[in-house]
Amino acid sequence: MTAEILALTIMLALIATGGSMAAFAHNVLYCIIGLGLALLGSAGLFLHLGTPFVAAMQVLIYIGGISIAMVFAMMLSVSLAKRRQHSVVKWSAASLCGVVFFATAGFLIVTATYPVAEPTTPEMWEVRRIGHAFLTTYNLVFEGLSLVLLLAIIGAVIVAKKEGRKK
Repeated sequence: MTAEILALTIMLALIATGGSMAAFAHNVLYCIIGLGLALLGSAGLFLHLGTPFVAAMQVLIYIGGISIAMVFAMMLSVSLAKRRQHSVVKWSAASLCGVVFFATAGFLIVTATYPVAEPTTPEMWEVRRIGHAFLTTYNLVFEGLSLVLLLAIIGAVIVAKKEGRKK
């Protein structure tokens, strides 16, 4: 692995993990921006791994669809939530869970053996081949993705309606 490839991978991973601001921000808009940043970084990693179609779908579906639906829900529910005080016990437990999770994930990533993949060719990523695979081999995954998108839109509408009734 050359130094340029390693630097690009580290930069994309930092962009993806920079989206962790979504978990710690008190403002809903900052949470949405953090989510978009994490999704953009992971799309860059997909592109770097040689899967341009998956990267494009990551940007179009998740950043272009889910994040925008969240922004619309936030705009429709214009109320501002009061900041709650979090106890030290909650923060300690959440921090401990995060450290354990990332330590375990890091250990698994470092100790795992990765098979050498076949080199990809442009013919492998033709939209026709991917669409055929989605509708035959990966039909369940494709339907699950459409269900996730539907639930995200329904959730955005429900949040907007609940906030609208409180006024």
